[in-house]
Amino acid sequence: MTEGVLRKRFGFQDDDFIIIKDAQATHTGIEKAFKALIERVQPDDFVYIYYSGHGSQTADLNSDEPSDKDQTWVSYGARTGRDGIDDYDVLDDEINAWLAKLYDKTKQVVFVSDSCHSATVSRAVERGEVLIRAVKDDKRPHILGKLTYTRLTTPHGIRVGAARDHESAIEKPREDDQYYGLFTWHWVHNLQQAQTVDTWDDVFKRTYAQLTTKRGIVQQPQMEGRLVLEDDFTPLPTTIPVYRIHEEKVKILVGSIAGVTKGSVYRLYKPQHPNPQKLPSLTIEMVTPFVSYGKPNSEDAFQTGDLVIEESHVYSLSPIKVYLEADFPDGKDKALLQAIQSAFQPKPDGTLSFPAYMLTDEPSHADLRLYLLRPLLEDGQLVREKPEDALPKSFPEQPPELWILTPEQLLLYKNLRISFDNLTKGIKLLQDNLNKLARIRELKALQSPRGSTLPVTVQTFILSPDNSCQKGDNCVWTPESDGSWRWHRKNGPYSLPEMNGRKLNKGDFLTFTLDNKSEQDYYCYLINITPSGAIYSIFPGVWEGMESAHLNAGQKRELVEEVVLPMIEVGEDTIKVITTSKSPIDVSLLVQSPFVHGGLKGNLNPLEQLLVNVVYGQRGSVSTEDKWATEQVTVEVE
Repeated sequence: MTEGVLRKRFGFQDDDFIIIKDAQATHTGIEKAFKALIERVQPDDFVYIYYSGHGSQTADLNSDEPSDKDQTWVSYGARTGRDGIDDYDVLDDEINAWLAKLYDKTKQVVFVSDSCHSATVSRAVERGEVLIRAVKDDKRPHILGKLTYTRLTTPHGIRVGAARDHESAIEKPREDDQYYGLFTWHWVHNLQQAQTVDTWDDVFKRTYAQLTTKRGIVQQPQMEGRLVLEDDFTPLPTTIPVYRIHEEKVKILVGSIAGVTKGSVYRLYKPQHPNPQKLPSLTIEMVTPFVSYGKPNSEDAFQTGDLVIEESHVYSLSPIKVYLEADFPDGKDKALLQAIQSAFQPKPDGTLSFPAYMLTDEPSHADLRLYLLRPLLEDGQLVREKPEDALPKSFPEQPPELWILTPEQLLLYKNLRISFDNLTKGIKLLQDNLNKLARIRELKALQSPRGSTLPVTVQTFILSPDNSCQKGDNCVWTPESDGSWRWHRKNGPYSLPEMNGRKLNKGDFLTFTLDNKSEQDYYCYLINITPSGAIYSIFPGVWEGMESAHLNAGQKRELVEEVVLPMIEVGEDTIKVITTSKSPIDVSLLVQSPFVHGGLKGNLNPLEQLLVNVVYGQRGSVSTEDKWATEQVTVEVE
């Protein structure tokens, strides 16, 4: 199946394959195959690695696994009394080291493992109508287990696992009495159906939904990384998989925590459709923290595994009042002012370009002020009537700009000066930026259910530049935004209440410790809302899978070697902590890019870009007993 789709969809030829099966796939055989691949690959080649077989675990002897277990591939002949390394499984540490050498040559690597990451029963043991791809733990100390291996610390390519570390991968019988991996069956089918503009994320979400809806099967695939199925990356909307259709209702595994609201409309995602407005849609009628239900606009319009995107959003909070003004309201800017006012009115179909906002005639009632200016720049400085004036002077011959201001007439953020020399582009930029502001308002307003408190203790450390601090546990060697490295002094720890309202200096870093002192496992997320309007998921990192957000009961995780949050922008910076007990959240629905002006996106330095995280799909079965909580703090960067 896999070979066929690689030939048909990716153009692989006979000479492009390295295939080892059965007796060839010993530990030594697998190692030789990887080394041959590493030797053969040229810069920027596309590489697809697929493993189908037994999976197991063994004791972690080099202390690089939080679970104290190494995941393994059970190679041919392992555990049968063979001599040397061929009697032992292939460690995940070895696989990561081989992948690291591949990534040195090309980032275009897709790695798929259809094997168990747990070990409760063997492959030959039946569970109902399915077989399990698992072998019991190898209790022997692995002869390579104490070695130090190259660790994958940066995001490369795509890594897909058919099951979580504690789960089994399932096999199903075919008509010829042979068995196939259930994950592989759906994955290959969705690859065959994929369009060139689809992402691997889209293929994964379809596969995940189809696999997890099967009764009696507890297998939840994992994925990390991001690539587009074509050579050049194209920004695409965040998709949500349809999980189930029941009694004329469509169920999706995202809820209020991820920003879904009652009345919002989602449309079937088919990017190459000639008329997307003709595609089926659904209107959300019920929202819970983790699950939402929508009513489709036509019967049999959706099926499990379909992808939908949000078309219109209904804001649950009261409208944000906006006061619109200009320096030349009766002259040069009269027509432009009227056009902007009209954009806030309902369209012929009743929809709104600015659904979270309403105009007001009373500036004293305004939450925001939109001011149409025509500023002049001289010697790099804006010309003001008086030096103490908050706003610059307008000149009729200068191009118009719309400034988004606080009620006190202070610029909300430096990028919120929108060029309006082109009306259509200006309205679009205003719409994008105001929608981002509204999304930030919604996220900040998200509160824990009544009576719920944060079950995970979050402690914050402040890393301040200090070249005199070069010895000791509190001295940290940290990368700067320009790529250089510098010594920082670690101060803290500080609790979340102690951090709230604290003043920090530009150039400081924050890092965190997560301590789950409860008797229950939780997923924990750290979300950063920046002064520039960007929302980042700073933990888990972009290079990690969904399960990396998982904290076992009693587990303490120090993030100083994983996450440092740079304070690179002056203004209000918010860190929001969200915990869930059973259902991870799709934080890709929370993440957004910075404010834009003049049609150009705000620039992200390399370190800031590393903080942008896109997480794929949902994990875990949704339960009415699922608990969640949130807390946030705001710091001021000077």
